[in-house]
Amino acid sequence: MHCPVYISPNDLSESSSAALLPVNDAAASPPSAALQTEKENILNMECISISHKTARSAERQKCFITQEAAEGLLKKIHTGLKAGQCVLLSTCNRTELYVQAGDRALQGTVLGRLEEMLAETAGESVEWIRRLARRYQGRNAICHLFQVTCGMESMVIGEDEILGQVRDAYIRSQRAGFTGYELNTVFQAALACAKRVKTETMLSRTSVSVATLAANEIFRFLAARKESVSSVLLMGSTGRMGGILLKDLLSKENIRVLATTRSHRGMAQCVAPRVINVSYQDRYACLDEADVIVSATAGPHYTVTAGRAAESMKTVKDRLFLDIAMPPDIDGAVGKMEHCRLIALDDIKRLAQENNRRKRQALSEAREILEEDLDRVCKVLLFHDFTEKNALWRERYVGIPAEKLIYLLRDELDSASFEAVLRVLEQGPGK
Repeated sequence: MHCPVYISPNDLSESSSAALLPVNDAAASPPSAALQTEKENILNMECISISHKTARSAERQKCFITQEAAEGLLKKIHTGLKAGQCVLLSTCNRTELYVQAGDRALQGTVLGRLEEMLAETAGESVEWIRRLARRYQGRNAICHLFQVTCGMESMVIGEDEILGQVRDAYIRSQRAGFTGYELNTVFQAALACAKRVKTETMLSRTSVSVATLAANEIFRFLAARKESVSSVLLMGSTGRMGGILLKDLLSKENIRVLATTRSHRGMAQCVAPRVINVSYQDRYACLDEADVIVSATAGPHYTVTAGRAAESMKTVKDRLFLDIAMPPDIDGAVGKMEHCRLIALDDIKRLAQENNRRKRQALSEAREILEEDLDRVCKVLLFHDFTEKNALWRERYVGIPAEKLIYLLRDELDSASFEAVLRVLEQGPGK
């Protein structure tokens, strides 16, 4: 089974589809350095990534770019770098920029300029960004996108949220006019590959997300208290992360949820029987009753400060605070208060390690699917680039004997590549 390849009808005719027949790479040796360099130059996509693998939560917070600020940065990249195409992905665990340079003469300079723009956005030096950033070019950039979209680069391997986050980031750029053939092809193929991994492996079937890990911590905390009914104050229940957490919480009959709402945004209130909707402005009034306080918002301000919390919590009891927001918005000093425990994203990362160990076999299977789909989309891009630069390629080879073409390929290709061509020819058309 192969993932769908997203090409326009003008790119390939029925007669030329044989050029994209899959080949068996199992016996092939790596391509020569010259051939690999040429391929990287054609696949001129570039990516800069700052993630949980390179940066702590406080550092990722500085690099986090809100949806409101995203379009302005993309416009700046589009005009300032003359980048023909660009997509920004910014979540609680990663900020990444994917760029397809409109002018190949700019290759080699784009990543440096992207680092400068991220440094300006974060209010830090370029050297600070370079210490945290990973850089990808050509096939490696496409491969990284596939891995991210499939959940293979996530803090919690195989988690589901990243697929929707990549889709949303791509659609925002597409609708704003910042994508073209190359990024459309790559992002759509990455999304299709992720769905295939989800269907054909156990990587996501046993998925544990950040929200689910947070819910498990809540369940453990409440189980130790042995109360008949417990209250959880959930701020951000209408967001992606908060919505998953709310669903997990409601799976337990002995949990009542106090869900904050912001009525001025016109957000719909939850109508579940064990959910009490309270105004976000009244959140401090709920602290005394709450056994667990969770913040899963995407706002720039503190949802809970230590001073206000101390004033509001009159009843002496153990409380669990969970901050799974980006940027973090529960005052760190809350964790130092008596009878209060604070779990933040960096703590969730440690909780994810055991889950990730259990998924190693599924991860190996997912990599095989990824390599197959990655190779396929790279061939589509290479062929598209060839037809763009050689509009009369069909006419050029009309009337030339097949034998002459085979000799040409024999003389120009390395042995492994020529062996793959001969293997395809042995199969014949339509096989």
